[in-house]
Amino acid sequence: MKRVGTCMRVRRVAEVPLATDAEVEALVKAFEEATLPYSRWTHRAHLAVALVYLTRYRFDTALDRARIHINLYNHTRGRPDGYHETITVLHMRRVARYLAEQVDPPSLVVALDAVAEVCSGGWTRAYYSPERLRSDEARTGWVDPDLEPLDF
Repeated sequence: MKRVGTCMRVRRVAEVPLATDAEVEALVKAFEEATLPYSRWTHRAHLAVALVYLTRYRFDTALDRARIHINLYNHTRGRPDGYHETITVLHMRRVARYLAEQVDPPSLVVALDAVAEVCSGGWTRAYYSPERLRSDEARTGWVDPDLEPLDF
């Protein structure tokens, strides 16, 4: 649930299993076309986008595409202030590290399962205090961690 003023807005999440690389690609295409239902724009969907972009493009290009398309998607879905720069960069860097560590590139489905596990459970709290990560500065630009230096 997300607090909006004095009300709570409930966001229904529809985590749809992705069994094939084609399904991962289809999710990313629907995201780029802003036809993906907002209920399917989950943490795992964000990671799928990062994964697909980072397997197609160099890091800087992948990050630029993520910024553009997340902002476009959020705006189309009525969430124009939903983008968070530090969280986006942090996750893109973590997914890029995972990919760089692979000797043989895994399928998108296998890689998505792996990065979803690596990027779960509040892993960002090892590096950032909640106050720093929730700050306006972190939402609009990259901020360095305040608890531990990044090791990736």
